[in-house]
Amino acid sequence: MGTGLGPADWAAEFGRAGEVRIPPRRRVTALKAVLYGFLVANEVASVVSAALGRQSWRWWPLFCVVAVPTAVPVVWMYARISLSGRPILIVDRSGVSLGRKRLTWDEITAIESPSSRRRRPSDPRRPVDASRGWVGFVTVVPAVDRRKRQISVGGDHVNDLEGLAVWLDALAREHQVGNRTA
Repeated sequence: MGTGLGPADWAAEFGRAGEVRIPPRRRVTALKAVLYGFLVANEVASVVSAALGRQSWRWWPLFCVVAVPTAVPVVWMYARISLSGRPILIVDRSGVSLGRKRLTWDEITAIESPSSRRRRPSDPRRPVDASRGWVGFVTVVPAVDRRKRQISVGGDHVNDLEGLAVWLDALAREHQVGNRTA
């Protein structure tokens, strides 16, 4: 199943095959790996330049010494996702999984979309529509161990995060209604 598809296509595939497999969008992850790679190369060049005495050890080279060990794992993560095509988001009749994390429909309490994030209305630092469409995740929230077991799906897997959230929420409600009547 392709990643450029929407909720109607996922629903049709789910009805036909009983599962939907959504791999990561390789071009997006490859682009992120390249961009973060350029950032790391720039930071390494600054550190080398300062070490050779061509530049003074002011705030930027010192920042780079700290930032390189942080940025290298990010480059590695995106390169690995781009090359391997994993983790794959799998939605089937028993639940949702992403990589090693697996939640059955009985364990899922909520599906949070990027626009449904809870925020304090009095928070002046964050306007109402500040994060819509820029950085967001669809979060599948379990009943227990919320922080450890929640599944977050971002733009690395699907372009239409709102559509994914609505579709997963409909599946979760359908399963909950099916369990109550059974």
